[in-house]
Amino acid sequence: MTNNQFVFLKITPLLLLVGLFFWSCEKETNPPVIESISPTFGPAETLVTFEGVNLGDLKELRFGDQVINFNTAYNSQNALLLRIPTNLTVGEYEVSYTTNGGTATTNFRVTLEPPEIFSFSPASASVGERVTVLGKNFFEPMQVWFFDSMEAEIVHLAPDSLIAIVPPGVEKGRIAMMANGGFTLSPINFFTVNPILVNDFDGNGLRADTENWIFRGSLDQNKNTAIQNRIPEPIDGNYLKISGRDELNINWIGGVENHTWDTDQFQTFGITTDANNTFIEMEMNNNGRKNTTVIIILIENEGSNNDFTVEVDVDWDGWNKFSVPLNRFTDFNDFVVDPIKVKTVKIQLIDTKGTGDKMEINVDNLRFLEIL
Repeated sequence: MTNNQFVFLKITPLLLLVGLFFWSCEKETNPPVIESISPTFGPAETLVTFEGVNLGDLKELRFGDQVINFNTAYNSQNALLLRIPTNLTVGEYEVSYTTNGGTATTNFRVTLEPPEIFSFSPASASVGERVTVLGKNFFEPMQVWFFDSMEAEIVHLAPDSLIAIVPPGVEKGRIAMMANGGFTLSPINFFTVNPILVNDFDGNGLRADTENWIFRGSLDQNKNTAIQNRIPEPIDGNYLKISGRDELNINWIGGVENHTWDTDQFQTFGITTDANNTFIEMEMNNNGRKNTTVIIILIENEGSNNDFTVEVDVDWDGWNKFSVPLNRFTDFNDFVVDPIKVKTVKIQLIDTKGTGDKMEINVDNLRFLEIL
């Protein structure tokens, strides 16, 4: 036997043992197991974490039929980090994770961008009223909740806005939204209110038409002519119109007073909340007379004999809703009105600028709002 033959015979058993070792290791490779994926949905470029066991040496990753590129530097036996590619379309995908040990599957939903709520108006409303929510990425499927849990009907939807109807059972809480891209909450709370209608001037108010309104001063209108429905065009139905000119240069032109002391039922307006949680609200229109200034006056029953006032420059175009908390109604001693005692509302024109020009104010849907 030659030396070469001797070496061959000596080495061959060792090579066989090494081969058997590698063959047995490859045979014992275990299949991958995906224990979790986080998040389970998101838009393109979302960073997703796969966690489990036997996840190392990833060979192929598929979203549906599409092979996905991945970085082996972010792959270990227990995890894979992956950013969702931008070329995947929106929808549900079965994810196939293949190693030498086999294939594991899970699911991921590619969505549009997550929604965000910027604001909503009005800040408070009663059940059945409409609230407009502004934001971005309002994509279907869409659900909206008030008070975090009361689902609302959506009557209008656009990518940057929606209109929802306030559902029953709401008192105070955030507006929540689930859109195609995920879940979000409004930055501030929404409040429900109890409306106490003073007059809508259509005959449907607590005090119909001008039945309890008294007209004073140099006004162009009286109780027979103040309810109008044209010039300007109404919001709906009728409105109260008062106009006049300070011809005597005494600033005060005139106004109307809604008295409630003539019957026991309407001794006060029945407000139960405090001045911080009670608002007076009305629609107002100056009909193009931008020099119009209005004083809104509240009077107490069995309380102060003084007027509690707020002054408003009605310098906007068209109909606009004006709302102010009752904690801003103070008398000349800086005392704040007590809402529970309010019995009278006055609307008065004043010529603060001394122009002598005619001023005009049109009022509709006058009411108090109690924040619950």
